[in-house]
Amino acid sequence: MLHASIYAIYNKFKLYYYRRIFRKLESGDEDALTAIETFCAEAIYGLGRPNLTELARFINVSQPNAAYKVRCLEKKGYVRRVPSQEDGRIVHLEVTDKFVKLYGSSERYSKILAKRIKRRFPEEDVNKLEEMLSIVSEELMKEVNIYLNKPLE
Repeated sequence: MLHASIYAIYNKFKLYYYRRIFRKLESGDEDALTAIETFCAEAIYGLGRPNLTELARFINVSQPNAAYKVRCLEKKGYVRRVPSQEDGRIVHLEVTDKFVKLYGSSERYSKILAKRIKRRFPEEDVNKLEEMLSIVSEELMKEVNIYLNKPLE
């Protein structure tokens, strides 16, 4: 069943990521992130340089609450504010290399899985899968795309 296969893949990606997060939470380091901070940083990473309003809207909190979370992430060195080149009044949020190196992202596992798919299936099947997944991502995931398809400055 298609639904079950999609859910199984989604669930495995999610569990892989959670396992990585919880390993890092146990470190006890001064700059270790809480689970909420990790998810906020991951949201910033996934949204692709949102401003504070966009982040607050996405994580469904007030702007002051989002600002507090961002300040905590900044103090620990995982997020930075970057003034817009086009409009100095706009400030974008982005994760630092420290976040990417330490917490990584689902990209690592995606690359591993892509290599395995290429080894397991014929090139024409891989190309068709890539086309289908692109359509799913770009056209069929409307509920998430509304947050990602914003005009660039």
